[in-house]
Amino acid sequence: MLVDANKARFWVEDEGSGPAILFFHGGLGDSRLFEPQARALADAFRCVRFDIRLWGRTEAPGEPFSWVDDAVALLDALEIERAALVGLSFGGGIALDVALTHPDRATALVHIAAGMSGMPVNAYSEEQQASTDEMATDFEVWAPLGADDFMRELWQSTPEAKGVPDGAEPAKREPARPEDLRCPALVITARHDPPAQIAVGQALAGRAPDARLVEVDSDHYLTLREPETVTALIRDFLA
Repeated sequence: MLVDANKARFWVEDEGSGPAILFFHGGLGDSRLFEPQARALADAFRCVRFDIRLWGRTEAPGEPFSWVDDAVALLDALEIERAALVGLSFGGGIALDVALTHPDRATALVHIAAGMSGMPVNAYSEEQQASTDEMATDFEVWAPLGADDFMRELWQSTPEAKGVPDGAEPAKREPARPEDLRCPALVITARHDPPAQIAVGQALAGRAPDARLVEVDSDHYLTLREPETVTALIRDFLA
């Protein structure tokens, strides 16, 4: 369904009932990256997935915006006062920012192979940066265990594939301060991720007051490669 919030129309999947979970997908796909976890956890939680602005089926005008404001506005539109924020990759960085800037809206944070504002990850070689085949390059870096047709389909929902409306400029994100995180955090890293990406999770877990660090034997697509493992980690943590 489409939900109006913060001058955009967000594609939302809302299933289950109970304590709310808001899922933030990664930059290499859309909300389907969390479909296995949301479907499994809907037996005990209200699981809300959405396509982040500029991705997938979400519709937005070409004007400045904030991904953090989008998430809070979407919670308001869905009448969700507080939620566990579960984010993969790029989306995990947004989830962290929401938890830090709006601590009253976050019951917990699950940060999965994810980013952190102020700690950039430079995972591409000069040759890869110069490549004109963006999808192949992304899979070379982030899917060393191999890419399938579904991953290729997901990549088509990214801004790199779809294009970005003129004037759609994201707000500047200040460096995150994990020391200020007020909710408990589960930090999951992927064993086959680039070292710089793994270091982000290790830094967050080391700096946040109440964080647990877990490594999963996967590459960046761990929600699809190891769906049962990731689901179990989330369920146990939120329980």
